[in-house]
Amino acid sequence: MDTASHLPDDPAECRRLLEDLLRSHDVLRRQAESERQRAESERQRAESERQRAESERQRAEELRQKAEDEHQKSQDIRHRVDELERILEATVADYDRLKEEHAELAETLVLLRRYLFGPRRERRSDDPDQGYLFELPPESEPPPTTTDDGVSPRPQSARTPRRTRFEHLPHIRVEHDLTEAEKTCACCGTPKVRIGEDESRTLEFIPARLEVHVHVLPKYACSQCRDGVASPPVPPKPTPGGLAGPGLVAFVVVSKFADHLPLYRLEDILTRHGVSLSRSTLCDWVRDAATVLEPLAALQKSRVLQSPVIWTDDTPVTVLGGGIPGSFEGRFWVYIGDDASPYSVYDFTTNHTRDGPAAFLKDYRGFLQADAYGGYDGIFLNSDGGVEEVACWAHARRKFFDARSNAPRYANEMLEWIRQLYDIEDRAREWPAVERQALRQREAVPILDRIEARLNDGAGRVLPKSALGKAMTYARNQWKALRRYTSDGRLTIDNNVSERTLRLQALGRKNWEFVGSAAAGPRAAVLFTILAGAKRHRLEPWAYVRDVLLRLSAGETDLESLLPDRWASSHPEQVLKHRLDESRRRAARQKATRERRRSQKKG
Repeated sequence: MDTASHLPDDPAECRRLLEDLLRSHDVLRRQAESERQRAESERQRAESERQRAESERQRAEELRQKAEDEHQKSQDIRHRVDELERILEATVADYDRLKEEHAELAETLVLLRRYLFGPRRERRSDDPDQGYLFELPPESEPPPTTTDDGVSPRPQSARTPRRTRFEHLPHIRVEHDLTEAEKTCACCGTPKVRIGEDESRTLEFIPARLEVHVHVLPKYACSQCRDGVASPPVPPKPTPGGLAGPGLVAFVVVSKFADHLPLYRLEDILTRHGVSLSRSTLCDWVRDAATVLEPLAALQKSRVLQSPVIWTDDTPVTVLGGGIPGSFEGRFWVYIGDDASPYSVYDFTTNHTRDGPAAFLKDYRGFLQADAYGGYDGIFLNSDGGVEEVACWAHARRKFFDARSNAPRYANEMLEWIRQLYDIEDRAREWPAVERQALRQREAVPILDRIEARLNDGAGRVLPKSALGKAMTYARNQWKALRRYTSDGRLTIDNNVSERTLRLQALGRKNWEFVGSAAAGPRAAVLFTILAGAKRHRLEPWAYVRDVLLRLSAGETDLESLLPDRWASSHPEQVLKHRLDESRRRAARQKATRERRRSQKKG
């Protein structure tokens, strides 16, 4: 449709319409312009908001970056603090370790100096700073007694008079006389008359001698018929087919295993006596002697295993040869029976494991008194209670004695309590087992309770590697076994008897230095067993070994009569009385000293 057909015909009306259109156009143009301006304003405001948001975003990014930087810095500081704390803890640990090592080395130095230059005995009176659990009066000698005239009597000597001590020896009278001129009176020329004599005794030594015994074995035959030839048997010898008699073999065995002389010295001694014998020959004699004596040693072993109490200890010895080049360390073990089985039996092993004691004590049931060597633990555990452990208070005391330098108060307190335990044992030494056990229950058990409480109270307060810490740890670990001696009067407070017996090896080891081979170890153990029995019963070792060798070589089957206690009963003249008297005098002096100290403490 054409738009012009709707226009009015009147020009004025058209002009009015045109003006209205123009006005509407202006209004619309102004509205559009206003809208455009408003849109521009909105756009500018949006742009401003965008810029502000971008600024906020940038600020937030900067804050985030700053926060990340601060977090990283705090992390670095935390890591550095952790590292410093770790270094500080390590430094503290190193300081504590060095402090313990220093204390341990200082204590070791003190012990070494005491070992080299000081007294060996653990006598508290040697320490001028020694303290006591309670005050004790000073040691004082009893006042000397006097006679009615005020003169002190002359002390009686405990020794046997010299004349009496030598009565059993041969006496050779040597006459010394004056010349005829000296026996004539210078005044009147009359011969002087013998009115008496003085005697001056000299103890002289005649060196031992070697002699050859020629055993003549006559042969007899019938001159009328051929009945054969009769001849007496060849006398038995301890060395089959050898030259040595029982006396010479006994001399070699006693010299090496009792007097601690190595065979090369015996070789020189025999050469001085006129016979040159090689060292290998002497070794063969020792081997043959051990073979002959082995049944007697086995009998002593069986008797010891019947003892209700066995004391045991071990000592090292260098062994040559074997599969190991050079040498290795073997062990001698001693097993000691009670008074009903008075024998000391030795065993030899090539190592220090529990296999040796376990094999020796395989069928044993009773008390085993030993040190804290861990190899015995398997024996106690595998016996189902058949073998009961008894510990040694001498070992515990020794550790507290070594701790006096760094903890004198605590160590001396423990030593005083331990000395009270030993005083109780000294009082009951001669008592029957039942009465000894009753005394222990009455007096020793309360002391042990105080010691246990003191150990528990001090646990954790001392350095574990210090001497006191080691002493406390030892006592706490062995406490049940340390108290067991109070449960039976047959037990002893310590294991010193086995340590004293092992001195035979300790002294010999300094002289003969080593065992020639692993096979020689058991043979040496047999000979040590025989000589330990002689020493325990104070027999003259040469006479005992000679007689035993002679009788066993002759086929003696009554081994019971050859046991050292039985042999001593049948040969009282071969018992070393001076050693027995010496032991009794020493025991009497020690008993008197302890009784005087106990009386002073009570006063």
